[in-house]
Amino acid sequence: MWVVYRKGARKIIGITADGGIDPDKETAIKEIVGGTVAPGDISEYEAIQVTDREKVSQYLEAFPAKLAVAGTTKQPKLVIREPEAFSLYITTDASDKHPIDGIPTIPADGASSVLITIQKVDERAKPQTGKKDNDQLYLRANHGIIRDEAGNEAISSVALNKGEAKIRLFSETVKRVTTLQIMAKNPEIQDCMLRIEFV
Repeated sequence: MWVVYRKGARKIIGITADGGIDPDKETAIKEIVGGTVAPGDISEYEAIQVTDREKVSQYLEAFPAKLAVAGTTKQPKLVIREPEAFSLYITTDASDKHPIDGIPTIPADGASSVLITIQKVDERAKPQTGKKDNDQLYLRANHGIIRDEAGNEAISSVALNKGEAKIRLFSETVKRVTTLQIMAKNPEIQDCMLRIEFV
């Protein structure tokens, strides 16, 4: 597979089809450049060949947004850029959901709870599970009580552990919908909200 880029800006403009035998470099460049609008001179372009199957798979997954050209002019190399924005993917263990909007429901008895799992993901919805994924999250609910995973201690914040955290929300005895806000001090992580109904 060839990755073709514009030399000056180091902007990747395309990749050749993966599979079979790769064409020579010049043919690959002409093939990709020929499909662009106002391509300019062919000498403005360069290509990097990738033969390692594992790398091909990684680069195809990252292309176009995350694949970049780094290194020197004489020794360029392909790199996968680090994600620039993250979000929080929320799941619950609630067995019941509202039939119309699908929000989780738990009994409004003051004792029932729902386990909420928070997972940090990148722009491609890929879970972030590294040691550095330990961001502090701040929690707020307008109804109910937020507790730790075991349900023992009331909490207002939780730290991600390798990109994941679990908390419990306990119901009240009043039937209503509560909104749980999950906020991060890290500006790269988008805040999120979850609604749960006490029924």
